[in-house]
Amino acid sequence: MPKFDLKILNVLIAEDDEDDLYLVRQMLERGERKRYRSVHCSTLKQTLAELQCQAFDVLLLDLNLGECQGLKTLEQVVSANKAVPIIVLTGTDDESLGEAAIRGGAEDYLPKAEVTATLLARSITYAIERHALVSQLQRQATTDALTGLPNRNALYQRLETTVENNHRQTATLAVAMLDLDGFKQVNDTLGHRAGDDILRQLAARLRKHLRKTDFVARLGGDEFIVLISHYHSTEELISVIEKKRDELIKPLHIFVKGCVEEVLLGVSTGLAEWQHDISIEHLMSIADSAMYQSKAQGNNTITLATTGNGSPDTKTHSSSMGRN
Repeated sequence: MPKFDLKILNVLIAEDDEDDLYLVRQMLERGERKRYRSVHCSTLKQTLAELQCQAFDVLLLDLNLGECQGLKTLEQVVSANKAVPIIVLTGTDDESLGEAAIRGGAEDYLPKAEVTATLLARSITYAIERHALVSQLQRQATTDALTGLPNRNALYQRLETTVENNHRQTATLAVAMLDLDGFKQVNDTLGHRAGDDILRQLAARLRKHLRKTDFVARLGGDEFIVLISHYHSTEELISVIEKKRDELIKPLHIFVKGCVEEVLLGVSTGLAEWQHDISIEHLMSIADSAMYQSKAQGNNTITLATTGNGSPDTKTHSSSMGRN
């Protein structure tokens, strides 16, 4: 006897033609190896709202939804929600359109005149599996393996998106580069395994104490980056970074050769605020220069750079802390 997958798949059908909707639902009901629970939307607005309200395993998308036509429909759905795999169902038998839909983010393209229950079920299965695999590969490419934080690639992707959005609207954005004080000594005296444990603990602290509008990444080694946006003043910016710094410099406890070691580290921070006339590379370079000035000033110093001329200006106190 054939083995059946008893999982019920949640399917969102975006279709404005009642006859086509009926045929699609009939094909889903005739599925022999899977069961489906479907939700129907007849407009793009309804579709986007439904995607925000609940999770779906797959979206069956008609490209012509009244107020939106063709690939623009797909573009808006992909832009709003990249988590759900999309199968384009269309009355247009156009291979070039199908190829464009795949490039635009769809997992498959099926002309309605050619769809059967078997073909639709197979397409849904492949779309879900392929989307999951691609998502996993993307996560691996943008995630730091040690800490689980976004990596350098993810950081620059986020910076590009944020700067592009900021060009269209007035919004604040700052880069904070955080470098650990005394980390090399920990590696040299307690070993690299202890150092890795410390980096994971600090990453967890950064992740836990993060505002919804901000973003944290591991740049490499013992350097972390925090992107701060939507703050209202330089004073608020400094306050946000001080709170993160104060959380990071709390005592760390690690196991070394069966014993608990307490480690105290400082954090040197360079801050740079984005301006419309500077590039991402220049912004990062300014933050890096400010961070090195913090290193020269002493443990736990935050230096705010003046992006207009690149001349850093130390804005807050420093306190001396070392490892016990």
